Amino acid sequence: MKRVLIAWLSGLLLISGCVPTAFDIDKAVFESQIAKVSPGMSFKAFQDLFPQRISRGGRTTPTGMITAFEVAYDYYSFYGTGNERRNTFTGIERVVTWFFFQDGRLIKYGEPDRWPVIDPA
Repeated sequence: MKRVLIAWLSGLLLISGCVPTAFDIDKAVFESQIAKVSPGMSFKAFQDLFPQRISRGGRTTPTGMITAFEVAYDYYSFYGTGNERRNTFTGIERVVTWFFFQDGRLIKYGEPDRWPVIDPA
């Protein structure tokens, strides 16, 4: 009986590792969403477009607070594409995009942790 319970719990744990999280996004969905992004868009419009976003914090600059949000997706690629976030065992590649806001408006998006340089002049 104890072995059956252990086997059942192990199987449950294995299956739960395959369940997508609330932050997972499909590549096609991301591509259709990112086509609607433009510098200067409001944070509200961004929230509506990317409900699965993750906050990555903020930085204070001479011109005010900049906040960053992350949106990411995974996809399978048989061959490596040069993506540094590639699991060579599974072939899964992860694409991460950060969005930077100041005063409720998008000022930049692109590579993770590439904070915009703001000139106070």
